[in-house]
Amino acid sequence: MGFQQAVLTLSGASSIEELSEDEVGRYRSLAEHPVDLNRAGRSRLLATGVLTPFQVASLLDCRERSGDILSWTELGLVDGFTPEMVPALQVFFVLGVRDVPPGKRDDRRLHQTLLLKGGLRLGGDATAGLKYEAAAGERSVLYLATRNTADDPGNFRFSGSAAWFGRRVLGQVIVGAFNARFGQGLLQWSGFQLSGYNTLSAFRKNGTGLSPSASWSPGMTGVAADWNIGRWRLSTAYSWQSNESVFNLTRTGRSVTAGLTATPGAASLEWRASLPGWSLFGEVASTWRGRVTGIGGALWVPAYGHRLGLVGRWLGAGKQYSGVAAGYEGPAFSATVDAAWRPDTRAFRGKSLVQWKPELEWRGARLSPLLRIQANWQPTEAEPLRLDLRGVLSAATGQWIIAGRYDAVWGRGFAWNWYAEAGRSGEALSCYLRGGIFKVDHWDDRIYVYERDAPGSFSVPARYGRGWNASAYLAWHINRRHSLWLRCETVQYPWNPEPKNGRTEFRLQYRYRK
Repeated sequence: MGFQQAVLTLSGASSIEELSEDEVGRYRSLAEHPVDLNRAGRSRLLATGVLTPFQVASLLDCRERSGDILSWTELGLVDGFTPEMVPALQVFFVLGVRDVPPGKRDDRRLHQTLLLKGGLRLGGDATAGLKYEAAAGERSVLYLATRNTADDPGNFRFSGSAAWFGRRVLGQVIVGAFNARFGQGLLQWSGFQLSGYNTLSAFRKNGTGLSPSASWSPGMTGVAADWNIGRWRLSTAYSWQSNESVFNLTRTGRSVTAGLTATPGAASLEWRASLPGWSLFGEVASTWRGRVTGIGGALWVPAYGHRLGLVGRWLGAGKQYSGVAAGYEGPAFSATVDAAWRPDTRAFRGKSLVQWKPELEWRGARLSPLLRIQANWQPTEAEPLRLDLRGVLSAATGQWIIAGRYDAVWGRGFAWNWYAEAGRSGEALSCYLRGGIFKVDHWDDRIYVYERDAPGSFSVPARYGRGWNASAYLAWHINRRHSLWLRCETVQYPWNPEPKNGRTEFRLQYRYRK
């Protein structure tokens, strides 16, 4: 499984355009520095943001009873894991053999990565950035990140984070930038979270607790720590950036996980229950003044490869929408629908997504077609209806790939975007060429398109206007330590009703690993 599909499988997003730069960067960093499922402790596994507390507890129990996980097939049989999930986990984790002699410490060899990136827009801004990551085995990590725009020195950003992971009572200590993700996000969820219910995986959030952050714009900056006492985990954090404190106490059982979260302004109780074929979850939160919100739902597996889900939420009488969402997911077909309303204004809106994505083979080539139909409706003159249709067809044979994508939008008007791409992906050298045309006359009908980019960079430009675009992407892994990425893109608007300046950008990135 490739990186992009693995991210979609584990994040719950229906397309890569739904994710943020920081979230994709987090997955990219994890892919560059895979965590060892046999060596890492509880807090280190949770800090990846990929595994749920129940999965981590189940994995640790299995390691304690039977020793190391020796194969990915064996991992798929561990309670909480599924064979469908394993190919995605292989992108971000490894199965090392501990084999540590008595009296010796675990492997704590230092691994370092330095990323230097620069961008230049002709006639516009120049940008530069740096990311440094260091890890001593699975026991400690250090992140440093800076970014600046040459034409705006005041836009300089810096963040850093250092974490040490224990194995016994003390789980971890973090100083600097960190994320705190608890429950279903009603009370505390720093960092990125999906805003909709486009897939069943998005119905239930996985509150993984505290984790160090390598983001240029961290959710929280301060001091955080957690302690493990049997199946109990106590997490405390304070952010001096926002003068915010967080307390959480969670117990992970064999079938039920429950957690209590408290901040100076509110408290919440979250629970999850795993039954044969069923997963139940929910959270209830209340401010100290008595404003109550809640979310609850269920996921059901009636047969292998098939899932059904239902989730409801009440977010109060303010500006947020409460509602109900339901969905189905099968081997190649999925569908969700979400109906929501605002009690204060009685405004109603709905969303639905239908997606067909089979895996086919033809004359030795792997074919990956995708047909996606999404509708957003709200009975107002401002946003009456938006219907998105997307068709994708890609074919891969060996190291070569060719793909095409067409987007059509019925909203304020009729808008469309089309591109074709061809390339080669190899261990040492990868290169891709892409070209397309678009017609989008209204900003509300804009179409977002994911573009290939180097690790640590994320490009999702919005197509708006009438024009064409072309891009070239090159990745060269010179040797085990040195790698280069080059990306060039131009967007021009020769058919725009009103004159509009195009843009041409160049991005260069260098990585050193040791």
